[in-house]
Amino acid sequence: MDSDTWRRRLASLWQSSIPLATAMQVEIRRLDPQRLQLAAPPGPNRNHMGSAFGGSLQGLATLAGWGVTLVATGDAERYRVVVRDAHMRFDAPVFSELVAEARMPAPAALTAFRDALARRGRARLTVNVEIRGADDAPAARFAGEFVALEVSGG
Repeated sequence: MDSDTWRRRLASLWQSSIPLATAMQVEIRRLDPQRLQLAAPPGPNRNHMGSAFGGSLQGLATLAGWGVTLVATGDAERYRVVVRDAHMRFDAPVFSELVAEARMPAPAALTAFRDALARRGRARLTVNVEIRGADDAPAARFAGEFVALEVSGG
């Protein structure tokens, strides 16, 4: 699938299967061979202090990591992705639009991931996501381990 097809596929999956993504008003800002960038407006994602709610930041980062992992499988129909482990560090408040950027796996990591999928029907991928604040400094950092599983009969 090309980037535009993947954008439509991810947006459709989130809209139909992940109500939180709709409530957060998540949009795919950029998807290319290097990165997946998601954005969400501050309004529905704020806390009592007027900054971004930590759960929204973690949710956005999780969606970015999940999306990168599904794209890395190369086949959204054949594989399902689940988060296995996740860690989030909050360094500074975010008062503006929430923007999460996840890097696509390096070529060697992508090859190893896809080889494991082909051999075992499941594979793990660690994805790092960064959310920047108003001064463009890192405001939150996420590291998640995602597992891709072949759908039965796939």
